[in-house]
Amino acid sequence: MKYKSFRRQFIITFIKILVLSLMFSLLSFIIWFATFDHISYPANHYENLIVDIVEEIGKGHDGIIDKNYKNKMEKMLPNEGILYQVLDKDGNILYGTFNTKIIKDKKELATSLNSTKSIGGNSFARIDPILDTKGSIKGAVIFNYRLAPTQKTHNTALFLLSNSIIFFPFIFIIVFTFIYAKKLSKEINTPVNILLDASEKIKSKNLDFNIEYSENNEFTKLCNAFEEMRINLKNSLIKQWELEQNRRENIANIAHDLKTPLTIISTYSEALMDDNIKQNKFKDYVEVIKRNNERALILLDDMNKISNIESPNFILEPIDVNIVEFLNVKEKDYRLLCQEKGINFKIDIIDSRENNFIDKFDIKSIEQVLDNCISNSIRYTGKNGCIELVVLCKDEKIEFSIIDTGKGFTKEDLKNIFNKFYKGDKSRSFKTGNSGLGMYIAKTIVEKHGGNIYAENNSPKGAIIKFSIKPF
Repeated sequence: MKYKSFRRQFIITFIKILVLSLMFSLLSFIIWFATFDHISYPANHYENLIVDIVEEIGKGHDGIIDKNYKNKMEKMLPNEGILYQVLDKDGNILYGTFNTKIIKDKKELATSLNSTKSIGGNSFARIDPILDTKGSIKGAVIFNYRLAPTQKTHNTALFLLSNSIIFFPFIFIIVFTFIYAKKLSKEINTPVNILLDASEKIKSKNLDFNIEYSENNEFTKLCNAFEEMRINLKNSLIKQWELEQNRRENIANIAHDLKTPLTIISTYSEALMDDNIKQNKFKDYVEVIKRNNERALILLDDMNKISNIESPNFILEPIDVNIVEFLNVKEKDYRLLCQEKGINFKIDIIDSRENNFIDKFDIKSIEQVLDNCISNSIRYTGKNGCIELVVLCKDEKIEFSIIDTGKGFTKEDLKNIFNKFYKGDKSRSFKTGNSGLGMYIAKTIVEKHGGNIYAENNSPKGAIIKFSIKPF
């Protein structure tokens, strides 16, 4: 969609208003000129009529002096627009429709004949002599008229409209400005109302909505930024809620998991304090207390690790490591642990790197992942079973596979194995002191290394844990 800035729209709108106003004004002037003769008389219309009237009066010579000539005189004049008065040779008014005395005396009359006087504004008085057949002055006739367009049509509204045509350009500018201002106002109000509505929803803690504005202008960026802010705020609140929920679950799970060993410790401790306890039971009670104490310590240690790796302040501490040398050292530890349970352990390292054999890793964290995965395999692999660690070293990442011939995973295990506090076979977890946090810790550390981890079943039996890490 083409970008339409409001600045450009304002300029285009201004030009449209001027052009349309000019076009409609020109059209109005054309119509006015075409219809002018049907609406108004020109300003000199009555002045021109007087010429014909004077010529007609001259035919009757001095008969106009007689008052009986009044009816004939008024028949020659239009019904409106011209007033008159007839004077004798001394300047006295004999009759007429115009009573204002313009000529004071005989002398002024003699000097004013055949002239036109202004009598205020657009009003004029034309003074013509009345002559007898011998050419002697017998008096004068004065015609009063106005030099201004006068109404021809009986439609007053049309006449007023015609006279106000000079204001049409301004009227058109006002009309088109109002039309386009309303249009622009609507275009501006739409995104503004969207943002105001969104603000009210956020204010009322409602974040389940979308800000939809499809126009491509300045407000699009603002709406998109507001929508992004809403999404981030919603995600932040969801994350905060999840963290709070996890915190509550963690506390509940810790309390539940600690309750059992602590109850056992308390019970056997009380039994040891009983004077009637048999000597042969004393050692068994102490072993039970020791075993449950270790179980509680394992749980607390795992919780401490989780607290560290989930902390926003947690950072990996990579160092230069030869991963092959590190694995050769760990092989001895894992082999010894497996021998204690009669399990065969082997390691297969495939190094396909061509460049650098020394990479940066947070080796302590990686060791924690391997320990958790191998311990999990040892826990569920029986005597005479086998555990194999396969490591593929690439330039871009290191891939680990822990393969055992143990009991394998159930469908529920595969779905939940990396979840916090998941213990799978709960009766077995109790005996082995499994806290349900080892694989969750492994997953968290792997993901912080930019890798991924997943579980699957081995064929024909057993389990496989695979994960990869990237060097820094």
